[in-house]
Amino acid sequence: MPEIPKDVIVTASGTRGIVGARDGLTPSFVLNLTMAYGTWLKRMQRDRIPAVVVGRDTRPSGPMIEAGVVNALLSSGCDVHVAGTCPTPAVVHAKQRLAMEGAVIISASHNPAEYNGLKFLSPAPPGTFLSNEELEPIKRVLHDGQFHMSSWKEPCTLTHVDIMSPYLKSIGDFIKPLLKKKPRVKAIVDTGAGAGKHATIPLLTTIGCEVMPINNEMASTPPFFPRNSEPIEENLKLLSETVPKSGADIGFGLDCDADRISLCDEKGRILREDEGLAILMCDMVGLYDSDRKLVIVTNVASSLMFDDIARERGGEVIRTPIGERYLAVQMHELAKKQHVKGRLAIVGGEGSCGGIMVPELNLARDATLAAACTIAIMTNRGVPLSALARELPEYHLEKVKIPTTGHDPLAVIERMADNHEPSSFSRIMNDIKFSGDGWWVLIHPSNTEPVLRVLVEAKSKERAKNLLAKYQGDVVSLMDPR
Repeated sequence: MPEIPKDVIVTASGTRGIVGARDGLTPSFVLNLTMAYGTWLKRMQRDRIPAVVVGRDTRPSGPMIEAGVVNALLSSGCDVHVAGTCPTPAVVHAKQRLAMEGAVIISASHNPAEYNGLKFLSPAPPGTFLSNEELEPIKRVLHDGQFHMSSWKEPCTLTHVDIMSPYLKSIGDFIKPLLKKKPRVKAIVDTGAGAGKHATIPLLTTIGCEVMPINNEMASTPPFFPRNSEPIEENLKLLSETVPKSGADIGFGLDCDADRISLCDEKGRILREDEGLAILMCDMVGLYDSDRKLVIVTNVASSLMFDDIARERGGEVIRTPIGERYLAVQMHELAKKQHVKGRLAIVGGEGSCGGIMVPELNLARDATLAAACTIAIMTNRGVPLSALARELPEYHLEKVKIPTTGHDPLAVIERMADNHEPSSFSRIMNDIKFSGDGWWVLIHPSNTEPVLRVLVEAKSKERAKNLLAKYQGDVVSLMDPR
């Protein structure tokens, strides 16, 4: 009976671990987990052969993992369409466009090079990442080892498919009509040697930008990536220096699978991920047409800026639990009800990511789409990024990761709840949130790392720092050493 290695995280948001470590993402575990997914798809489809698209980011371990995934899917009764290196949102787009039953994305997103992971997509509408309810039967197949094994009588097919051309065309077709004139924008794109080199750079070039890539090439020796993959300020120093030095108008910093993005203004300031997303949400109605009602779909860890933006524009904010799937499902349901609710400008995203979601185009966080929309807004309004950022409501965000190795993060959450009056907080699945006038604190057990995240937002920086110190101290004091 195959077991989950102790240092591997398996959630509906994805599976991650260190490749080749004894208790990490081993080749045998990759095979077994993917066979469990393929077996589950086969059972769901009954007499039909499920079709599955497989894509990966640029991690050095990608080809090895891909080979195991492809073999596991073929052996468990699935037709496999191999897309090669591509962004995560391109795989989500391809699954929908080609009406496939499944998809496997081989990526550890913004984690370091030693990590890799598997993200499985659901056959059920809207075809986004698995739900917890769908993950459970896959785990049972894995635990029981009762895999479907294809015989010579039911051969499955292996084909290579180009998903990048249709994906980039769809974004181009969406953006070009929204541009009132040709962009005269010089953009620096820091791909971090990730999959964005195959998406963001060619897309921005196609719509008329002058594009200069940096940190675009993988090294031949460890750690391979030219910088840490997570596109946050501390990892984007070269971008911050290059934009003003080269006279560029804007800079974009991406993660390895190009679903996360941070913006750099013409002066070299790296905007927070939620600031970049807020700029897009401010102007998405303007990019469409003015008779649409703005509906922002975001999670409980995203900024109060979004509420202010929606209120000013006569729109509304719908908040979901943390996780891309929850946003995708909510946006899919809203899009289906357009004829009842009237014409809506539905836009979504998670504050910590920066990648935007537009349901009429794709149900995935997308850094390339975010970059293109930002260029369109700057071009149409004729103002620099720094001016757009100054228009945003002012909030201050503070956050910290608290390692949970050797501890039960859910037990910490329960003790936190027991130590406070029920009226002083709200529970959102495994999260606990405290809030007041102009501030909130969220304590969130990560789905992708062995950490508890404490996020704090307030109107003043001093207030945010004080709140962070208080609640971080509370969490640390409640850690259960085991």
